[in-house]
Amino acid sequence: MMKKFLVAFTAGLMLVFVSCTTQHQEPKAKYVFLFIGDGMGATQVYSTELYLSALNDVRSTTNLNLSKLSIQSYMTTYSANSWITCSSASGTALASGNKTNNGVLGKDSSLTVKFETVAEKAKKAGFKVGILSSVGINHATPASFYAHQNKRSMYYEIASELPLSNFDYFGGGGFISPKGKDGQQPDAYELAAQAGYQYLHTAESIKNIKAGDRKVLAVNPVLLSNGEFAWEIDKNKESISLAEFTRKGIEVVDNPKGFFMMVEGGKIDWACHANDAAASIHEVLAFDKAVAEAIKFYNQHPDETLIIVTADHETGGMMIGNGVEPNLRLLENQKTSVQEFGRILVQFQQTNPKATFEQVMELIGRYFGLGDASKGLGLTSEELAQFKESFQKTFDGGKGLDPDKDYLEQETDISIPSLAVAILNKKAGIGWTSFDHSATPVPVRVMGQGQNYFVSSIDNTDIPKIMGKMMGL
Repeated sequence: MMKKFLVAFTAGLMLVFVSCTTQHQEPKAKYVFLFIGDGMGATQVYSTELYLSALNDVRSTTNLNLSKLSIQSYMTTYSANSWITCSSASGTALASGNKTNNGVLGKDSSLTVKFETVAEKAKKAGFKVGILSSVGINHATPASFYAHQNKRSMYYEIASELPLSNFDYFGGGGFISPKGKDGQQPDAYELAAQAGYQYLHTAESIKNIKAGDRKVLAVNPVLLSNGEFAWEIDKNKESISLAEFTRKGIEVVDNPKGFFMMVEGGKIDWACHANDAAASIHEVLAFDKAVAEAIKFYNQHPDETLIIVTADHETGGMMIGNGVEPNLRLLENQKTSVQEFGRILVQFQQTNPKATFEQVMELIGRYFGLGDASKGLGLTSEELAQFKESFQKTFDGGKGLDPDKDYLEQETDISIPSLAVAILNKKAGIGWTSFDHSATPVPVRVMGQGQNYFVSSIDNTDIPKIMGKMMGL
């Protein structure tokens, strides 16, 4: 008995010794980047790479920056109550390592326990923290790292939590409902300023952000109705890119003690909710340019940096190949997003109340190339009939369009912009299974200290646990 005890005791000591030695020898990541492409499944990435290849006229994939990272793996995304997650449940998992129900933010399913996030732990441990997004900074994904609310739709309550985080840099989108649903609450921007945040919302002030600045809330001077960036495909020259916000954020949070930075490309998801392949591709490209900024930093600090690129979920059930040979170059003919084309049609309708079907088709040809057989975009009689039916519902005494409505509220089966995108997608060989999220596993791309923890498929709850381990939290 004693012999067995001594053997077990010795083995235990050896296990503890090896564990401690391994932990002591393993380098920790001082600088950690987590990039979240909202709605960005493997097909969203691959379609963007095929689009670049088509533009370059090569029969091989043109890799994005995120596809050049050392580790290429996948991640499950289900929530506590559904195989198909929402952004708040997945964001909570990515931020805290805990599952929760769809619609809940930073709390458990019973709504009684607040989860501490990896960002909050990092701040307590002396790291600087930056949170960035191309949509509202109090939207589900960025909010998952600093807020704890029963519902993701409690935008004002979420905005009120932002100053309490004491994080060093918030960049990108603005607040949704900054004065509450009734517009009568104290302004969320003023609350942040009272807590010591510099509220910067002009191109000049954001350009002048520099190393050493403290507690910065930098908001894009060009925002759409819900606090989000203008669409990348619409090429608004006054808008500041996600890559620029990332570069400025690095200047603010870079310090010898280290930092944690989360960057969300939020409008990939919005484009895919509308089944707008061209807009999705341009949003992925903008997101990938932000990843490039982190890679530049990594090249200066390769032994101390960890870069993780993933998604909260896939949106739209996007696929390449719908019965025709994919020709993604056809998407080059789309010059505007679904939403912006809706605005164009509204303005056209207001100035041309007696617009003809032929005039509207000329606009569709101008912005989508449809109807031009020389481009491979000739329209069949059936497609023309679909446009005519949509025209009659919209222009001939119809209710018209409201481009400022939430993208999910548009009647995608009848609106002219959605029909134009659907027909162009079909001709390019792009298919969709829904206008909502899917349960498909999403890509995980990693480079740097701790990358070996990602060599096999993981769950979204594993991400913050690995980051915390590598940061010594």
